[in-house]
Amino acid sequence: MSKLLHILLLLVSLPAISQERKALQGRVVSGDMAVPDVFVINKATAAETKTDALGNFNIQAKAGDVIVVYSAKTEVRQFAISDASFKEVPYVVSINLNAYELEEVVVEGSTINSVSLGIVPKDQKQYTPAEKKLFTAEDGTDALFNAISGRTKMLKKAAETEKKVSLIEYLNGMYTEEEVTTEFGIPADKVKAFMFYAADNKDLAETVKGNNESLVKLKLIDLSRQYLSVIKE
Repeated sequence: MSKLLHILLLLVSLPAISQERKALQGRVVSGDMAVPDVFVINKATAAETKTDALGNFNIQAKAGDVIVVYSAKTEVRQFAISDASFKEVPYVVSINLNAYELEEVVVEGSTINSVSLGIVPKDQKQYTPAEKKLFTAEDGTDALFNAISGRTKMLKKAAETEKKVSLIEYLNGMYTEEEVTTEFGIPADKVKAFMFYAADNKDLAETVKGNNESLVKLKLIDLSRQYLSVIKE
């Protein structure tokens, strides 16, 4: 009876053991060349590492996970991890180096900044001034007058603008202008324009709410590729 119980416990524990993540030893290459200083991230856990001088990396993963390989000098690639991935040591992933040159693009016109918009304190979790005005405009006896006068529409636009600028300030807290150029390949004179471009993306705003910097970085990588295509046209 005791032996049977031990066997049953072992069978029950096997699925749990098989689901545990373990070290995946890999190498990033482009053709026959190892690629150093490339980011490798596990999308399931947001764990992140970077390849060494020989293109090697080590990251916790399990079958079913997806890893993303990227850098400013390479194309973004995703790889599905299977049981076979762990049998290949190192697990070799092949990526392509970027082969384009950016053309000079002149962006004219002034840009919005937090000072001119009167942004609320960063740590304040209450509604922004524009949002408070908006809720006041939509409540009580003022609602009818404001709806007729168009003031509510104006306040909604102001609230949206404040949210975008707050998002830009959050991103500026994550990356310096030099880091945006280094990690995302954005030309130095286009960094601020890229930040405004990114702030218009609703998916990025939702990702930021999760306060996971690795996932935010993944979204920025996707947006940077889109932005570079736009300014190249």
